[in-house]
Amino acid sequence: MSINPDWNVIAGTISNDLSDDEKHKAWQAECMLWLGTLAKELPGDYRISDTENFTILSDEGDRYIKVFSSFLELTRKRILSTLKGIASDEGFGKHVVIIFKDLDHYYDYVSAFFPEEGEFGMSSGMYINNGYGHFVFPTQDMHYAEPIAVHELTHACLSHLPIPTWLNEGLAVLMEDVLAGNTLYIDKEIVAKHHQYWTEENIQDFWSGASFYATDEGQELSYHLAHVLLRNLSQNFNVLVRFTNLATAEDSGESAAMQAMGVSVGHLLESFLGKGNWAPVVPQLAMT
Repeated sequence: MSINPDWNVIAGTISNDLSDDEKHKAWQAECMLWLGTLAKELPGDYRISDTENFTILSDEGDRYIKVFSSFLELTRKRILSTLKGIASDEGFGKHVVIIFKDLDHYYDYVSAFFPEEGEFGMSSGMYINNGYGHFVFPTQDMHYAEPIAVHELTHACLSHLPIPTWLNEGLAVLMEDVLAGNTLYIDKEIVAKHHQYWTEENIQDFWSGASFYATDEGQELSYHLAHVLLRNLSQNFNVLVRFTNLATAEDSGESAAMQAMGVSVGHLLESFLGKGNWAPVVPQLAMT
């Protein structure tokens, strides 16, 4: 299966002297060539559907695509509005969505973007920030497809920021909560699971992003913990905006937290996990 063309080579063929409108059309033309080739390689009746801001490759029926396309257009507006000052839709070409009819084809496709060695948890969808950014998921009923689309489209609107995985995923699940009704539930049982699982050692996997790909319950707990953090951070939206625009994956957002809030990101966990040394271990900071 053709995964991706060499987008660096393609970028070199699109002149910087072109107007923004011409660049948009040039990137969209390359996108259509790529998706057309992929459509021919996939078994079934895959076809390309276009809206104002989205290009969708799928084997779905016309009714499904019409409803889903309308949802995507509305969701894009709502994400940009809800995360004003954080999310961005700048760039050339339309958002690309690939819906795989077969689950095996979905995993075959996304596996090319993982390291060759290692085990990785299951996923219901993925934003691939590689070359021409796009998001993919296996076919779902609309009830399940909508929150997936909110989550992955949020990633697309955050792709310009060098933020750590926990913050990226936290914002995506927060948008699922706000825009798709995937409400965050916290009870004694859930809190107990977190207290039992997280230690001052394995919390480093959360800060680094590794736990979001875990094959055990750590994956689910990581998304939930990120959701808890972002629900708390969003109570002061101006602080969230400043923090997110300062945060980098390099130090898991530690220096940004000190600048925007005057505390370590580890301190943000104490109200949920209790007292402890929850701060990320950052080699650059450790040497200073």
